[in-house]
Amino acid sequence: MMQVAVLLTVFNRREKTLACLDEVFRQADALKALEQYSFKVWMTDDGCTDGTPEAVRQRYPHVNILQGGNLYWNRGMRLAWDAASAEDPDFYLWINDDTMLRDGALAVLLETSTFLRHKAIVVGTAAGAEGALSYGGRAKSDKIVEPDPDIPVSCWTFNGNLVLVPRAVWKVLGNLDPGYSHSYGDFDYGVRAVKAGITRAVAPGVLADCPRNPGVEPWRSSSQPLARRYKFLLSPKGRPPREQFRYDVRSSGFFWAVAHMISINFKVLFPKRDA
Repeated sequence: MMQVAVLLTVFNRREKTLACLDEVFRQADALKALEQYSFKVWMTDDGCTDGTPEAVRQRYPHVNILQGGNLYWNRGMRLAWDAASAEDPDFYLWINDDTMLRDGALAVLLETSTFLRHKAIVVGTAAGAEGALSYGGRAKSDKIVEPDPDIPVSCWTFNGNLVLVPRAVWKVLGNLDPGYSHSYGDFDYGVRAVKAGITRAVAPGVLADCPRNPGVEPWRSSSQPLARRYKFLLSPKGRPPREQFRYDVRSSGFFWAVAHMISINFKVLFPKRDA
């Protein structure tokens, strides 16, 4: 059987984490029954205080729980990936704990990878509560790529909510870039794949449900005073300038990175009115 390492980072979303894992294991057990794939979960506990790791350990004692703390998404995923890679599995599956798989999603991802000879990154598309696409493959314009119902379609980069990385890609690209704390690591991985000539494909259909984070980002919100807007901007979940610049240079070049940095500061100084 081919081995799949499931990777996730969690922080204080106990019920969502359990619901996510419930569906992962339900679908994994169905595939294991066909003697095609085996699954092992590697979960980074990024300093949970709501009992998430204890609840997971009680329900799924075979989950490998790694201790983080202020790692945020990118570095938490790096920790899980490093641990899983020691067993050299055939696939690595990224999943966010607020991403709820639709029926058959794991099978579609793996079938798509087989179609692409296990040499491509396969991205799953998620939809929000009202059916609009929320996360998935991205065009260079940043627009979400609409999945075809039957065949994989190409994308430029992708959100990290639901992504299958085969061993062949791992051997070329390795882990997520440690230069990012929370955001950008997923988009950056796609850009690195572009430069390495690795195919990025959106799997057929909508495979998961995950609402987008609502509202105006605090660093752009007129409801926040200037000092707080800059504090949010500099935080790991904002737009840390060094990380933003790193990604912009890699994806679009030095001059675009400089122009974008000026644009971001302009948006902080002249924020959006809250709806």
